[in-house]
Amino acid sequence: MKKSIVALTMSLVASLLLPLSVVLGQQKQTPVIQPKVGVSPLSVFVSGSYFGPKYTNVNAVYQVIEHNLSLPAGNDFKSYYFVLTGVRFTLGNGQAVQGEFGGSVMKSTKDSSTNFLQLYYAGGSYIISFPLPMVSIYGGGGLGYLWLNSQRTYGTRLGVATVNGQLVQLHGILGIEFFDPSGVSFALEGRYTNATTVSPTRADLDFTLKGIDVGIRIGVPITF
Repeated sequence: MKKSIVALTMSLVASLLLPLSVVLGQQKQTPVIQPKVGVSPLSVFVSGSYFGPKYTNVNAVYQVIEHNLSLPAGNDFKSYYFVLTGVRFTLGNGQAVQGEFGGSVMKSTKDSSTNFLQLYYAGGSYIISFPLPMVSIYGGGGLGYLWLNSQRTYGTRLGVATVNGQLVQLHGILGIEFFDPSGVSFALEGRYTNATTVSPTRADLDFTLKGIDVGIRIGVPITF
């Protein structure tokens, strides 16, 4: 009697465990699909750089003006900083495109002359990134357009000299970027720029601006 009860109990337990084992087996075989948390392909950035284009050709134009008008020699124009902001769109596979806007405004007084310069820029770049374990190295290039307005006033004699121009720019970019877990990025970036005037009104206003600038770039992803 006891044997029959034990056998009946075992058969009942087996009948209960068999469907449960089948269900558990199916759950193990079917992977749990987690929602994919992606990084926003759109980000905004701002950067500040030091140095910038050389104004050798612009200074040469001022020297000619001063010689022709018997004006006292002024101080050379120099570029010390450039601020750039824009929007970057990541295409995937380490590729990205970005729109850029920036400029610099400088005023310097020394001896008998005062220099005032405005430089504005709009353009775009194509970027290729090469990710490494801790950082990402990127490079690229693009096109831009520059608006240059400059003037020099003289304290010892009434007179204002101006040199203005619009220039087409080619640039190359090389940088190293660090990413924070929040998605914010910090980069050390260098640029080489070469710009030349478009349709100058006079032969002496046909000049170029070129040089290297190095700065820090901060990027912030845009989430919707």
